[in-house]
This record gives sequence, structure tokens and C-alpha cells, in this order.
Amino acid sequence: MRVFSIVLILVIGLTLANAQFFRALANLFRPVQNFFGGMGNFFRRRPRFHDDGTQRPVASGRDELFPTDCGRDPDKGTGKLCFPDGILCQRRVNRVGNENFNGQRYWMSWKSDDPQLRTAEWDWFNARNYCRKRCMDLVSIETREEYEFLKSHMGGVAYTWTSGRLCDFDGCDRPDFFPKDINGWFWSANQVRLAPTNSLNEFHDWSGTGGAGEHQPDNREGSESCLAVLNNFYGDGIKWHDVACHHEKPIICEDVPGHIQFARQNFPQLNIP
Repeated sequence: MRVFSIVLILVIGLTLANAQFFRALANLFRPVQNFFGGMGNFFRRRPRFHDDGTQRPVASGRDELFPTDCGRDPDKGTGKLCFPDGILCQRRVNRVGNENFNGQRYWMSWKSDDPQLRTAEWDWFNARNYCRKRCMDLVSIETREEYEFLKSHMGGVAYTWTSGRLCDFDGCDRPDFFPKDINGWFWSANQVRLAPTNSLNEFHDWSGTGGAGEHQPDNREGSESCLAVLNNFYGDGIKWHDVACHHEKPIICEDVPGHIQFARQNFPQLNIP
């Protein structure tokens, strides 16, 4: 019995010793394990850029010619579209430069009483954001009557941006968008498709000429993905032209009911017409 007890004590002692040994061994290598675990985290995909823009709708009244608080895509570094700003939406109705047609409000930058705005020009993306902060967007020209109204206010201005955009980015590989130069255009403000550029019966006003003397759109510079209205720029009258989106032009902003409703819901304390 005494021998059995001694053996049992030795086994238990060795077991405890082994357990302590393996715990010590595990503790010894834990820093190495942690290191490689950290390396796994290090190699895990991370955004290349910091999104330093507005993360939610605000009513700051921050009035910038080129909005800087809309943020950017953390992976691509490209700009994001702005939320409407409640206070700027509220103030939009009293601005010099407003014109009305069939109950719809338009703001024309060259008609402003602010010298900076009256002579300002924006690239296409910044133009959209300037309008969007005010519950508006670049104009979408959907009827001939609306177009005639807009043309009547273009005296003295050489060109203006519209919300027209070529669908040449991710998600635009649908068969009905091809060929792109004919079927690939839409109004970005409301996602409405434009009539085919070669249509004879539907409304559009693409120019018959351009910088290269070819029918528009002609993608003459490459990446001419935005639609501008040019005022006799090529001796062709007031006509539509495809233009590279980095060019800078005056703008027409148009009220967007969805943006206005969005601002009213997010800022119920404000009276937003």
C-alpha cells in the first residue's frame, strides 16, 4: 500500500510538473504567436485613404464654392456625393439667380449678385456637390419646353453643365447600354435614361458638329463622359456636347424633390420650402 501511494504521488507530481512545463513552454512562445497574429492583422486589407467627410446629414450652413466636407472613397480616394445641408436647403429659395418654370426652381450661377458666384466655374463633380448641398442637383433637361426655357436664359454665357452622364463606370455593362455612344447616356440627378443619340423622333439636341467637326457625342478628347450645353461655341447655336468632366463651367442647379423631402425628414425643426 505504501509503495502504491509513493508511486501515485510521483505520477501526480510528474503530471503537475509536465503541465507546468507545457504552460511555461506555451508562455515562452506566446510572444511569437502574438507576433505572427499581429502580422496577420498587418497583412489584412486596409483602406488606402481616410474618409474625412461628413458621415451623416448636417445643418451647418457651411457655404463653400467647392464643398470640402463630403468625404472620399477610402479605397479609391475619389470624392463622394454630398448630403443636403438643412440650412443651405432652407436658404436656396431667396437667392438671386433663381428662375421658375412650371413650378420648378432653377438657379443659374451667372445670374447671381455675388461676384464670386457670377464668374465661378466648377468641374462636373464639384458642380453636383455644390447643388446637392442645397437640395438641388445639376439640371436634367427632359422636355423640349423646359429646354427652350433654359435656352432663353443663356444669353451672355458660353456654356453650362447639365447632370447628363455617360454610363461608363462599374455596373454599366448591361446589354441595353450598348453601344455606349448611342444608348449609354442618362441624367444622373434622377437616373432617367436619355433618348438614343441617333434617335430621329425622341427629344435630344446633340450638336451636328464639335471640335473635330463630327456629330456629338464624339469623345474627341477621350473620356468625354459629361454633357454640357454650349452656346454657339462651334458656330452651331445652343447645342448639347459631350465634354471631359474635369473641364470647368458655370452651372444650372435644379430642385430635386427627393433631396428636399430627405432634408425635411432629417431636420424637422427647420422650415424647408
